[in-house]
Amino acid sequence: MSFLMIIISISLLVLYQRYIPIWGIKELRERTTGLFSRKDVVFLDTRDYQTSCKDKMGDAHCLPLSYLKRHYADLPIDKDIIVIASDQIESNLSIRFLTKKNFRVVGYYLPNKIKKGDHHYGVQCSNEK
Repeated sequence: MSFLMIIISISLLVLYQRYIPIWGIKELRERTTGLFSRKDVVFLDTRDYQTSCKDKMGDAHCLPLSYLKRHYADLPIDKDIIVIASDQIESNLSIRFLTKKNFRVVGYYLPNKIKKGDHHYGVQCSNEK
């Protein structure tokens, strides 16, 4: 019985870390907000290298989520951080890690988020880039 409780506890912890949004950290809908023009903000691109090189985000630090645990010390601790992620799960995991390491995360941005009414089928035509 205790083994089952351990498995359930671990499963709930993993589900919490991945799927429950972080309270107080808001999604930035557009790049035109005032946070993007501030000098005391660091943009941290946690998307994969293949994704981030196709969609450059200006002067963002490219540090994929898989490398974040090894290289988080390279980030400035005295500046606010905006996380650029490919999806909600990636942003949740990176924000939880950064806040645990005492970084100030002020928001996150999902550049490839599909807006309501848009259609995305996952198949790219041969003439699209």
